[in-house]
Amino acid sequence: MAFELPANLQHVIDTFRAQPELGIGALAVVLALLCIALLARVERLKDRLHVAQAAAEDAAKAAALAAPGGIDPDVVAAILRKGERPTLDTVYATMQGRTGSRAR
Repeated sequence: MAFELPANLQHVIDTFRAQPELGIGALAVVLALLCIALLARVERLKDRLHVAQAAAEDAAKAAALAAPGGIDPDVVAAILRKGERPTLDTVYATMQGRTGSRAR
């Protein structure tokens, strides 16, 4: 007993076999829509990233002002902008480098 497809489905399959460019065109349309959706998502995520970066800089400045030892909040913000981790060692080394360059 052989399995037979419904007539409508068999017609669609026969059409795609006879004209494969229809299948390729349909695939191109689906992929284009997927690209548009992904690009829109990337733009939304970029906006969220900028908001998060600004919040991180504000938090770092607030923490620097509250920290003992007179940490300069602008140094912490500069380290964050470079993409480095704002550890105490990094902050103090950067501050020492700035004071050393000012003394010269």
